[in-house]
Amino acid sequence: MKDLTNLFVILIAIYGWYIFIKDVLNTYIYKKIKFDNNIKMKIIIKDQEENIEMLIKKIKSEFDEVKDLEIIDDNSQDKTYEILTKIQKKNHNINIRKINEIL
Repeated sequence: MKDLTNLFVILIAIYGWYIFIKDVLNTYIYKKIKFDNNIKMKIIIKDQEENIEMLIKKIKSEFDEVKDLEIIDDNSQDKTYEILTKIQKKNHNINIRKINEIL
């Protein structure tokens, strides 16, 4: 039983080192990638009243290179579109459209 426990601990340690090295290499590789500052992002959302503000903050913090963000509301039944309208007034690089306008 003790040998099995030791084997389990060793496997967890190896897996931990694998994840650590993978993350370090990914960070190093992705930092060298240069992005164009004219990136435009489009997302389609539906009924995200509770999450939309946090989602936009996350996008803005993770993707500094995004020049324009277009959010397409897929006929939300909650107040998602109203919240987006308020956010758009504060952020000039965010465009909001309804799915009906596109189709």
